[in-house]
Amino acid sequence: MIDLAFVLLREPGLPDPAAVVASARSLGIALTADPGADAVTQAYSLADDASLIVALMPPHPDAGDMPTGPTSVPPDGVAACRAHLIVTAQGLTGDEMARDTRMAALTAAVIDHVPAVGAMLGHGVVFHKAALFGDMAKLGVEQGALPSEIAVDITAARESETRMSFLSHGMVRYGREEFYVTCPIQGKGALDFVFGMVRWLLTDRTKHLPTGDTVGRSATEKLLIQRVPNPTGRGPAVIRLDLAS
Repeated sequence: MIDLAFVLLREPGLPDPAAVVASARSLGIALTADPGADAVTQAYSLADDASLIVALMPPHPDAGDMPTGPTSVPPDGVAACRAHLIVTAQGLTGDEMARDTRMAALTAAVIDHVPAVGAMLGHGVVFHKAALFGDMAKLGVEQGALPSEIAVDITAARESETRMSFLSHGMVRYGREEFYVTCPIQGKGALDFVFGMVRWLLTDRTKHLPTGDTVGRSATEKLLIQRVPNPTGRGPAVIRLDLAS
């Protein structure tokens, strides 16, 4: 099993291997730097026979065209990046959430020692701000599961002159359904609601939202649960909720 992460760099460079090992140790991961590192590649070994490779690459060819969302690096920040890292782990064990939690922690150990601007796991669709990614990855180690803020990506899109939408990416990876939430552009609280719904379904595996039922942010709000095709045109149907305010 191969797991990936990508890190956008303001300037080209690899981290100090000893520093990466120390950062990993602080997160409870026993990491050993392998000999033979060169100017573009570093290799590490983990205690359970897994391995990690950090490779320095030219500017990411697709970063400027990727979707954006509330946690993503601003376009000007992406455009200023002069290199990126590919972080590859082989042999991590467990289900998707367990591997993603560990992969994020390993990536955070690298981020600590490079001029990182953004980072994402291999299944992601947006580059999260590097500081946010690192903080959430370390919190995942403490909590035992990767926080939804970086396990699942949220993108934003304009629906009309007065309405916009948020779409989740990654819920299906963890055996759940994606959310598609529309709201007024001038409304308040929609993003917090989306993050809350994502977190709810990820942490409560027994919870399901039947089509035709309602949910809401208060006792009086009744949001109709619908299932519609994914607006990206790919993947299974998504849960649609339309906020009035």
